[in-house]
Amino acid sequence: MNTKEEIIENLKIWLRKTNVISYDKDIGFRCWDKELETLRDGKTEKEVYVVSFKTEDYITYDKKGEIDMFIEGMYCFAVFDAETLNLLYIKKKIGYIEVDGSY
Repeated sequence: MNTKEEIIENLKIWLRKTNVISYDKDIGFRCWDKELETLRDGKTEKEVYVVSFKTEDYITYDKKGEIDMFIEGMYCFAVFDAETLNLLYIKKKIGYIEVDGSY
């Protein structure tokens, strides 16, 4: 298993374990090459891997079987430390998800 595959597998395990968000299995994950990024504290630069994925759409139906509510899933970016391969945080449109699953 190469580094990118290991990171994606770690993310899948974390998502199952925390059950905070679910990902769209049709789109899957895309692990980008290692890059130097300024972390969210605005000061620290660190080599990281970023994995992009989309959350599942939320759809409810009325009694007739017609769509009652549709909320499209959002793209998220999981940031992993390139040295330890540990998840640092997940960036999403409306904030961050911490490693412990809190927002």
